[in-house]
Amino acid sequence: MSTTDSQTATNDPSLKTLDRLFAQQKESVRNNTYPTLEQRLEWLICLEEMVIAWRSKFGIALDYDFGAHSKVATDLYETGAILGRSRFFRRHLENWMAAKPISLHPKVHGSSKAETRAVPKGVMGNIAPWNFPVECSLVMAVDMLAAGNRIILKPARQAPASASAVSEAIAEYFDESIFTTVIGGSELTQMFPHKPWDHLTYTGNPEIGKIILRAAAENLTPVTLELGGKNPTVFASDGIEDSLIRRFLEARILKGGQVCTSPDYVLVPRQQRDNWLQRAKQIWSEMYPSYVGHADATGIINQSHYDRVMGYVEEARNEGVSVISLNNDEPNPQNRQIPMYVVVEPTAELACMREEIFGPVTALLCYDDIDEVINRINDGPSPLACYLATFDNNIAERFIQQVRSGGVAINDFGTQAGHPGIPFGGVGDSGMGCHSGYEGFLNYSHTKGIFHGAEDSAVVNAMRMPYGDSAKQLVDSIFK
Repeated sequence: MSTTDSQTATNDPSLKTLDRLFAQQKESVRNNTYPTLEQRLEWLICLEEMVIAWRSKFGIALDYDFGAHSKVATDLYETGAILGRSRFFRRHLENWMAAKPISLHPKVHGSSKAETRAVPKGVMGNIAPWNFPVECSLVMAVDMLAAGNRIILKPARQAPASASAVSEAIAEYFDESIFTTVIGGSELTQMFPHKPWDHLTYTGNPEIGKIILRAAAENLTPVTLELGGKNPTVFASDGIEDSLIRRFLEARILKGGQVCTSPDYVLVPRQQRDNWLQRAKQIWSEMYPSYVGHADATGIINQSHYDRVMGYVEEARNEGVSVISLNNDEPNPQNRQIPMYVVVEPTAELACMREEIFGPVTALLCYDDIDEVINRINDGPSPLACYLATFDNNIAERFIQQVRSGGVAINDFGTQAGHPGIPFGGVGDSGMGCHSGYEGFLNYSHTKGIFHGAEDSAVVNAMRMPYGDSAKQLVDSIFK
C-alpha cells in the first residue's frame, strides 16, 4: 500500500474502531488465555439465544438484501444451521477439550508421559460473504468460540441489511472484548487482512482469496480460505432416476443457486442425455408449475450479479446453444428472480463453463465412460464439492478415491456441507483449512504437544552428555 493510500485509509473511522477492538480483544486474551469449559458453553448458549431472538429480524434483512428470500430457507440454512452446529458442539466440547494421551513405549520412555491439548489461538478475524450473510457470519463463530477465541467479524458490504442486523444482534448479546463486528468501506476491506490476527478466515472467490493470503503473509497469519468452485455432478447410467434428479434440482435451486457447494454443472452418459432432460423438465414442472414469483424463490443478490447470470444465458443463446427453461418460466428483473435454466452441451469457451455460475443455471455435458469424467474433473481447478448419482459401490469408491475435491456426496447434493459433525473445507483452488466438526474445532485451536519426562527414561539417559554407551546403544537400535 502506498503512503497516499495509507493516509486515505486512516481517515476512515472504521479503521480506528478496528484498531481499538483488536487491542481490546488482545488484552482480553492476555487476561484469560484459556477460557474454561463453562465459559465457552455460556458463549455458545448466548449465541443460540441471540439467533432465536433475532430470527424474524434476520429474515426481514435477508428478504431486503436479496429482493426475495424464502422464509423456510432462512430458517433452515441461515439461522437454523447456526443452532444445529452450536448444539452439536456443546454436546462434544468437554471431550474435545480434554487432554489426549500419547502412547509411549515403557522400555524406551520409562514412566514418562505425553499428551496433546487443544488451546485457543487468540483473536480471530472473520470476513463473511454476501451469499450467506447471516449464517457465515455466525456459524464459524461457533467453532471459534468453542475453541476459546475472541472474534472480530467483518460482514459483507453487498448485503447491507443483513450486515447491520448481525452487527446489532452481536452488540446486544456479547461484550465486544469477546465477539464484535466492524463495518466500513473499501479502506476497511483493504486493511482488515493486514492486521496481525492469530487466525484469519475468508469466504469468497479465489481471486480475492489470493489477495487475502498475500496480506496475511506479512504477519505469518494462519488462514482459512473457503473459495467454492465449479462443482460437478455426475449421473451414472443407473443413477438416472426421478428421486435423484429431483434432489439434484432442489439442491441446484437452493437460495437461487447462490451457494458455494451448489451443483454447478451436470455430466450424464451420452445416450441418456435426452432421457435426463425430459425427466428433469417433468419433475421441475410438477414441483413448480411457476417458480418465478413463488415464495420459495430467492432473488439474485444485486443487479450486477443478476446481469452476470443472465449474461451466461444470453451468450449461450447467441452462440446457437440450446437453453431450456425447465417449466417455461421467464425471469423477473424486479425481484431479480431467474428460472431454472439448463444450457445443453455448451462449449468450453463459454462463460458458463469458465466461471462459477452462482445462479439457477446448469450446464449439461455428456460423457462416454467414467474414466473420462474423472480425468476431466482432475484436469481442472479442484472444486469444493463433487456429486455422484449411482448405486454401484465400485464406481462410488473410485470416485471418492480418485477425484480431487473438498468433499464428496453420493446420491446427495450438499448434505456433506451442512452436517455439523462433518468438516467443511476446500483443497487447492477451492480453499484451505476447514470449519465444522471436531476438525473445525482443531482448525481454530493450536494443538500443543506436551511431554512429562521421567528419570527412568532410556531416551533421557541416552541423551545425557558427554555421550556414553547408552547413546551408542540407542543409535545402534535406530539404524539396525
